[in-house]
Amino acid sequence: MLSESIRLQFAGTSVKVVELVPPAVRTALRPGHEDNELAMPLAEFVAETVALLETHPDAKEIQVERVKFLRYGEARGDYDQVVATINASEPHGKQPGGV
Repeated sequence: MLSESIRLQFAGTSVKVVELVPPAVRTALRPGHEDNELAMPLAEFVAETVALLETHPDAKEIQVERVKFLRYGEARGDYDQVVATINASEPHGKQPGGV
C-alpha cells in the first residue's frame, strides 16, 4: 500500500513509482545471507530485475520468479507452509560454527 499511496501522490507528474519485490538475496546486508544457498545470487537477481524492467516498462511492480513462492502463498492457501519453509532455511544471524 505504501507504493500505491506514493504512486497516487505523484500521479500527473514525471515521477514513476515501481515497487521491487525481492526474495532473499545473497548479500552481506543480513548476517548469514551472503553464504545462504537458498538465497538468490545477487548477479542473478540484478539480471532478472533489469530484464523485467526492460521488457515491462509500464510495470507497477517487479517480481522475480523466486519471490512468487512467498508472494502468492496466501492466495494458493499454503502461506503457513511457506513461512515455515522460509523460517527453517533462514540463518537468523547464526554465527559460523553453530549456535
